[in-house]
Amino acid sequence: MVKRVRVGLLGSGFIADSSHMPSFREIENADVVAVSGRSQNGTESFARRWNIKDAYYGESAIGKMCRDPRIDLIDVCLPNHLHLKAIELAAENHKDIICEKPLGRNREEAKRALQAANRYGVVHCYAENQVFIPQLSRTMEFIGKGSIGNVNWVRAREAHSGPHSDWFWDPKKSGGGVLLDMGCHSIEAERHILKKKPTEVSAWCATLVHKIETEDNSLVMVKYEDGSIGQSENSWSALGGLDIRFEIFGEKGAVFVNPTRETGITVYTAAPEERSANVVEKAEVKKGWLFPTWREHLLYGYLDELRNFVTCTLESKEPKETFRDGYLVNSIIDAAYESCKRRKWISIGR
Repeated sequence: MVKRVRVGLLGSGFIADSSHMPSFREIENADVVAVSGRSQNGTESFARRWNIKDAYYGESAIGKMCRDPRIDLIDVCLPNHLHLKAIELAAENHKDIICEKPLGRNREEAKRALQAANRYGVVHCYAENQVFIPQLSRTMEFIGKGSIGNVNWVRAREAHSGPHSDWFWDPKKSGGGVLLDMGCHSIEAERHILKKKPTEVSAWCATLVHKIETEDNSLVMVKYEDGSIGQSENSWSALGGLDIRFEIFGEKGAVFVNPTRETGITVYTAAPEERSANVVEKAEVKKGWLFPTWREHLLYGYLDELRNFVTCTLESKEPKETFRDGYLVNSIIDAAYESCKRRKWISIGR
């Protein structure tokens, strides 16, 4: 009989519904046995939709989930300000942990999350889905073979018109703006590609469109130990739906990855928008020329990510992305915010 991992899902919002649950449904040795959320109606509705047996809701939901003896693995899909609390409670109750990016609102929170996981000896999985994007995994095969020589410049872009939940706009809850929310994706994908030690950061942040307390556009340059550069472009004000792309340059060649625009499907429609199928996450319109994505939980890397995490939980092995990676990402981002303020290159704290 195949051993199974019993998952407790902390959070019933967008990322849990659109990416984690569709992925867990395709992982044969994972069972989501409980879900938690803020409201009774919303959480129970989520549980019915995904046929999850138990639903916890309200102020005590995180604690109840983490103490549930049936659960092996806690999947943290909560707003950023709740990550550390959930991780510490899960670790204290000897649960293995997945945490959606970013690990913390800042480097100090990420450090405490890593320390908690290490203190209790649990498997800790940092959910940075973009390093699991299938096209990027295929690209790494070419890089590993030396097809483009030593990689010396990576440009990563992720952009859309803005977040799906109000808490993202509140820096007290989120920890920052687009640099933290989307920059964490691009920065870690670049580091994964370069596989070198990052040393210093130069960054620009601005609020160009939205009337918010934090930045809605950012540009970050991360310099690596051999002089290589990772360039991250991120926006909460770009129209056209979710835009993910990578340009990778080496001494002997280059690779271009564009999973959200070069989808292999082109549609033209003049029909009413209510008759259009899903196009891409955060698309503003569904008429005219369209380039629909397909199976977004696979395309964006969530399926392969969560499969890796479930397997490592079963086998008590180190996953491809751990809290150490999340801590380093938060360290880079903290240095980037300091660079935005001081307008100079900033060394990355360790």
